Amino acid sequence: MIRNIRTVAMLAISSIVTLSGVSAYADECKPAHKFETIKPGVLLVAAYEFPPYSYTGANKALTGVDAEVVKLIAEVECLKVEPLMMDPAATIQYVVTKRADVAIGDWYRTAERAKIMGLSAPMYLDQMALLSKAGYTKIEEIKDKKVGTVQGSLWVKNLQEVVGSNLTIYPNSVAMAQDLSAGRIEVGTDSYAVGLTAQKKGAYSGVLIKVSEPDERVRATIQAGQATLPHDKANTGLRDALNANIDAFRRSGKIAEILTKFGLDVGAAEVGEPRLIE
Repeated sequence: MIRNIRTVAMLAISSIVTLSGVSAYADECKPAHKFETIKPGVLLVAAYEFPPYSYTGANKALTGVDAEVVKLIAEVECLKVEPLMMDPAATIQYVVTKRADVAIGDWYRTAERAKIMGLSAPMYLDQMALLSKAGYTKIEEIKDKKVGTVQGSLWVKNLQEVVGSNLTIYPNSVAMAQDLSAGRIEVGTDSYAVGLTAQKKGAYSGVLIKVSEPDERVRATIQAGQATLPHDKANTGLRDALNANIDAFRRSGKIAEILTKFGLDVGAAEVGEPRLIE
C-alpha cells in the first residue's frame, strides 16, 4: 500500500487536474483508501477566489496551495477533481449540506467549526505577518505605532490589548493596504501568504513583509492557525483518507514543495500537533 501511494504521488507531480480533466492513469489506478464521495469517481471541491490558497489560474484550472494538496489526494485516490466556485460564505454550507465533499481556501481548525463538520489533519500554518516600510519583525517594535489589521483575523483581540487606540480594524486587506501606502498607518498585520500574494500583484509597494517573531502577548505569533480541509463529519472513510494522505505528503516533503511553488515560507509546513482554536 505504501508503494502504491508513493507511485501515484510521483505521477501527481507531473500531472495537473484541470476543471474538466481526468487522470491519465484512471484505468490503472488503485485507490489507496476506500470511501464514498457524493458523486462516484469525483471529488467535489467547494472553492472560492483566495490567492494563494484557492483560485482559478491558467486555462481556468483550479490552483493554489489547498488546491494542489487536493489534486494530489485525488490522484492517490483515483478521483477526478470537480471544483465548485462560489462566494466564500457558501463554501462551508456546501459541505454541511452534502453538496461538496471538501472545502478549500485556508479554513482554520476551530472548535466551533468542529461541532458541525469534520476537519482534516492540518496542512500548513497561516503565519501572521507585519507589513511596514521599516521592516518590523517584533510586536515590541510596533506597540506605539499606528497599526492596521483586518477584521476576523486571529490576532485582533490581542493586538487591541497591546496597541490600544492606535489600532485600526479594516473590513478587508485592500482598505488596509491603501492606508498603509498613504501613510495613515505605519504597520499592517495580515496573513504572510496573503500579503506576499498581494505584493506580487502590485500592492504594498516599498513595504517589507515579515513573519512576526513569537510574542506571548499575541497568541497567533506563538500558535498560528492550522489550515484544514473541512468535510462531512459523518464520512469517516473520507476523513481517514484525507488525514493519511496529508500526513504522508508532509513526511515526504510534498507540502513544503507546494508552499515553495507559491513563494511561501516552508516553515509553515511544520504544523505541530493538531489543535482547535477556541
